This record gives sequence, structure tokens and C-alpha cells, in this order.
Amino acid sequence: MSMLVISLWASMGVSAQQAIVTGTLPEGFSGKSIKLTLINYETRDDKVVQEARITQDGKFTLIIPLKEPEIYDLGVDHSSLVQVLAKPGDKIHLTIGKDLIQVTGSQETQYLIAYEANRKRVFNKYLKRTYDSSAVAVESGDKERIEYWNMEHEKASENYKAELAQWVKQPFFINSLAAIHHSIRWNPETDTALMNRMVSIFRQKYPNYDLTRQLVNKVNATKRIAIGAIAPGFVSIDTAGNNIDCKGYRGKYTLVEFWASWCAPCREESPTLVRLYNQYKDKGFAIVSVSIDKNTTQWKNAIRQDGYTWENVCDLNGYGGPVAALYTVTAIPNSFLLDKNGRIIAKNLRGKVLESKLAELMNQSF
Repeated sequence: MSMLVISLWASMGVSAQQAIVTGTLPEGFSGKSIKLTLINYETRDDKVVQEARITQDGKFTLIIPLKEPEIYDLGVDHSSLVQVLAKPGDKIHLTIGKDLIQVTGSQETQYLIAYEANRKRVFNKYLKRTYDSSAVAVESGDKERIEYWNMEHEKASENYKAELAQWVKQPFFINSLAAIHHSIRWNPETDTALMNRMVSIFRQKYPNYDLTRQLVNKVNATKRIAIGAIAPGFVSIDTAGNNIDCKGYRGKYTLVEFWASWCAPCREESPTLVRLYNQYKDKGFAIVSVSIDKNTTQWKNAIRQDGYTWENVCDLNGYGGPVAALYTVTAIPNSFLLDKNGRIIAKNLRGKVLESKLAELMNQSF
């Protein structure tokens, strides 16, 4: 009898240290692999931790070893399907349809699904039109139309983030661990009160979880890159393999630009950057382009094609790289304009807005 009790205790210990996620996918996914990616909200150095084969009838099973709640992304063929908040002992089942995802066994996973459904609605309300119109403008080659829609996109993005933040403030969501998922999209200039409130809730309700540590560190990092702060220093590698220290740009107005070869809005801005750099490079203006590419060839080809003649650095780690993490960059294009003392004086200036700001600064300098 005692051996049986010991055996039962052992099996209970194992089950308490894992979560089981099962699911059913629509026709067309059969035979493919579904990937389980652990999301790191602090650094966005997300890691694929498990893969499972989808059966012929569209089913999959993932057994996740874990000691505390974690948030994962489930995806197929490099496309995200759903986020899952798994806790030790959970048995979560997902029924994933074309336009609807149903979940049992995890209330907080349901919260994540609700967040994503709302995010898509708000995206369609504000951003879809600017994305579509920008694509048409790029195809036309009309620079004025491209710049107009780039500016409209920035305004739409502000409205998008503001409405998302209002949804997040609902008691059922902000008091759950799922709320950390919004940290990917918060606005560091306008969401300070929301960030502080989330930290207070997490410290009180979930003091010992790694998700709380990630949130606290993310908020602290966000405050480090606020307007008026001294920009964090970094060293990264240029196209020739040399270490470039951004502190070497003190004494100049410097644009730290985050981009990638595959980022269409970034590439659309390239002609403007080239023109402004050539116009002001001898008057105290510099650019440091930080790529989040993972492919050296694509990165260097884009530099050559777009005519970037200033310093370009890349650690080939995508959003998980140390410089992107230092500046909490989770989306591009993203840029920081620094004064001669390395202090952040503006963010995400593009097109005519950037041109106007530089003209103002250059006139002050002479």
C-alpha cells in the first residue's frame, strides 16, 4: 500500500509541473507542425520550445513542462494562431476555426483571445486603411502620396494604441496575468499611468512570477527611453565587423533609426533619410541605423540598394537583440532623435515632420 501511495504522489508531482494543450485545427493544417513559442515580454527574445505534428484529422497535443504561469504563442508556417496562458496543472483545449477560436480549461487564455479579437477590430478601424493606401502609393511611386499616408499612419497608430489601452483598463483584464500581453503595444509617452497601475497590481497579486519580473523590467526600460532621458548607450557591429560605440556621436544631433530590409515602411522612408543626411551631415547631423535583420546578405543588400552611407549596425538577432531590447523596440520603423548631449528630444519623426524638426535644430546651431 505504501508503495502505491508513493507512486501516486510521484505522478501527481509530475502532472503539477506541466500543462497539457490540445486542439483542433481546420482542414489544410493536417500533416504540418505546430510550434509552441515562449514569449519574453522584457526582451522579445522569444524561443520556440516545442513542436508537434498535426494529425490527419487536424488534432495536436502539447505537453508543456513549467513551474509557474507562462504565455506562449502557437503558430504554423511562421504565422501566429493564438496565445495561450498556461499554468501548472492546466488542461487546455482549443478549437481553432477560420474566424473563431474557442477555449476550455483556461479563463486567462480566453482573456488573451478576447484581447486579440478586440485588437483586430481596432486595427481594422484605424490602421488597415493606412496600410492599404500606403501600399497603393508605393506602387504608384508618388512621393507626396507616400509621405501623406506615412503621416496618416502615424496618427492612426496613436489612435489605435489609445483605444487598445482603454480596453485593457477593464477590471477583468488588467487584474489578470494576461494583461502583460498589452506591453507589446503600449504607448510609452501616454500610458505611464497604465504601466504603473499594472506594475502595482502584478506586484501585489503575482509577486513571485517571472511574468511580473518581466513587466517591471519592461516598464523601467520604457522609462529609460522617455523624452528628456539620456539615451541608453550601446555598442554593436557594423557591416565590416567593427564595433561601433554610439557614444562616439556626442556633439551631434543623431537619429538612431531601427529598421530592417523586410520592413516596407522603413524602406519607403529611405529616400527622405538619404536626402536629409546629405543636406545636414556637415552641419552636425548624424544617423545610426540599427537593423533587426537576421540575414546578413539581405541586410547589406538593402543598405546598398537604399544608398545608406552612414553607420549601419546589426547583431542579427531580430527583436531579441540587445540593442532592440535596450530601446524596447518591438515594432518598426522606430527612431529616436538625440541632441548633442545624447538626450532624447523626439521619437518616430518621419517625412516632412522630421525635415521640419531638423531644419529648426540646424538653424539653432548656426
